[in-house]
Amino acid sequence: MNRFMNVLKKGNQVYVEAMYSTCFKIYKDRQFLMVTDQNRIISFEVEDYVKSITILGYYNDLIVREDYFLSDDRELDRDRDFRPGDILVASDNVKKELSGYMGHSALVVNEKEVVEAVGGHPAITKDPIKDFLRKHPIHAQFRPKNKEVGEKVTEFALQYYEKYQENLDQGIKKPIFSFQLSQNLDDLWEFTYCSKLIWLCYHYGAGYTFENDDLWFSPEDLYHNLIDNEAFELVYRHPDLQFLIDT
Repeated sequence: MNRFMNVLKKGNQVYVEAMYSTCFKIYKDRQFLMVTDQNRIISFEVEDYVKSITILGYYNDLIVREDYFLSDDRELDRDRDFRPGDILVASDNVKKELSGYMGHSALVVNEKEVVEAVGGHPAITKDPIKDFLRKHPIHAQFRPKNKEVGEKVTEFALQYYEKYQENLDQGIKKPIFSFQLSQNLDDLWEFTYCSKLIWLCYHYGAGYTFENDDLWFSPEDLYHNLIDNEAFELVYRHPDLQFLIDT
């Protein structure tokens, strides 16, 4: 996929060029920095400690998110292993003010990649695990104790992702990313969001259905389904992870 924005860093100065739009928001380490709807090329200064730049671009009826990492991978080289079917659930958020209220989740499909619904377009992506760790350090990692379950879930997730890519190639934008409460949780092709994607993959891939206490199956719901679940083991949990409300 062609990038919607170009980012160039020279010293402490960052230059952003929007390729297809003049309206975008910029975040430094998940903290809002600025919004612009006038200039397609802007520049701003970043401090040495800033690790990432996140840009939300608005293109007609689409919201496109792109992340640019300014730090190296040394802080990610800790002793962690990832297996198909592992679930990553974070309580932090790109918009820092939403941390603890609106988290994020992703499904591990191999030792290096996740399938996730990150928001905007494209609705479903396959991304490096290290990207998730950079964007969402405050997270937990859960693993199904039954290896076969993880394999079945992963097989479904990859097939679902490939079908979504085929839809895009044909000009079909289904599913779209949305938190609409009116949607059916078991519907595959109208709407999706991060934790619903995991619900779908476990439900259809392995016949395992997470309980939902409301119409929206949130990352908080997913986390509390997993934390005391005998079918899963807790592999890792950041000490600061917390959800502030029951969604």
